[in-house]
Amino acid sequence: MNQQIYVDSSRLFLIRLPDGFARDERVKSLVFRHPDIDGAVTVSCMRHRVGEAGPEIFDSLPGREGMGNVVKQRVGDTLVCYGDYEGELQNQQEFWRWWTLQCGAIGIVVSFNGAPEDAETWREEVDALVAGIEITRHPPLGVEEFTQVAAQTYAQSLGKPAPVIVRPLELKTGENSVLRLENAYVSYLEHHDRNPQAPAEGLLAQWLEQLWGNDSKPLGSFDETRALIYPVLKPAGFGRETHIPLLRRMILERELDLMIALDTGRTLRFLSSEDVARWEGVTEDDVFFYARENLLALTGEVSLQALTGPDGKPKAVIIATGDSHDAARLTLPNLYEKLSEVLGPQLLVGVPNRDFMIVLSADDPELVRNVAAQVKTDAETRPYAISGKLYVLQKDTLLPLEA
Repeated sequence: MNQQIYVDSSRLFLIRLPDGFARDERVKSLVFRHPDIDGAVTVSCMRHRVGEAGPEIFDSLPGREGMGNVVKQRVGDTLVCYGDYEGELQNQQEFWRWWTLQCGAIGIVVSFNGAPEDAETWREEVDALVAGIEITRHPPLGVEEFTQVAAQTYAQSLGKPAPVIVRPLELKTGENSVLRLENAYVSYLEHHDRNPQAPAEGLLAQWLEQLWGNDSKPLGSFDETRALIYPVLKPAGFGRETHIPLLRRMILERELDLMIALDTGRTLRFLSSEDVARWEGVTEDDVFFYARENLLALTGEVSLQALTGPDGKPKAVIIATGDSHDAARLTLPNLYEKLSEVLGPQLLVGVPNRDFMIVLSADDPELVRNVAAQVKTDAETRPYAISGKLYVLQKDTLLPLEA
């Protein structure tokens, strides 16, 4: 029977699980259960900043002063500690065992609780699970450190000051432009799996080149590429710092632009005027035309989600397929005609991020207030933000919503 191995998503540790143990997928925390054991094993991980070892975490555990059977020992370069604690929880006697494993900046805390009289029935199995925990010797950068490296790499690649770090995995690269780094971080982790000592700087530089379309790698002929190009809605400031102008069409002045990207299924590679110049006989108008046609074909299979009022009539329509092109559907022809037949002639639209668009009737003030607040929140908290505003949707045009 093959031994199951749980690998932490952040690559900080893995667990070689003894037979019978499996993760409890019903809970958000990391919990393992065994069918023959009345109780659960909970595992948590903490990480200090790079270069910091941090305090000894075992002595800060709850109930540490009342613990017995305490053991502290070195196993290689890992400090392993454990202790037992008996007390009351909700007026019932409980038995706890705590373990900590600490190696450099990474610390693991494991706990198990059950009835005191059952302690000997699980001790050997749970001890074996803890013994199967291996802390990564070459941990990848955490999201905070990765974001700092990305800001420095961005500045070096473009010869500009480092962008402002808004939050982990998010850089403010212009007045109305935010660069999300989730895809880059996933790529970095996958490269780290193959080569744990590979520096992030080179991978980030390559990712930025591919993102902006400055990569020297040829795209292939237009006939080979055109089925993969799609329009992408972006804030007006997005990608204006690149050496080679990216393809763009203004949707709303100083607010929204339409850009073109090659959708590889893994990431979006934005196309530039230089890319078009390599395709003999192809104009920018051709590129925008085929991108729209591809999106129209993709949209033919999309089902709309309708929000209804107390009278049962539709008040809003949501498009949220998660295919990376939901917001771009704002630019499709006949969108206003189709939705005004359902929602009425006075329409508003919100595109807080690339994977969400909502069109609603402007005739319900309470609905407008609620949706406006949600769009603002989503634009501030969700990946691939576009705009936290609502806009007036009319036939063949988009207008700002007067305050």
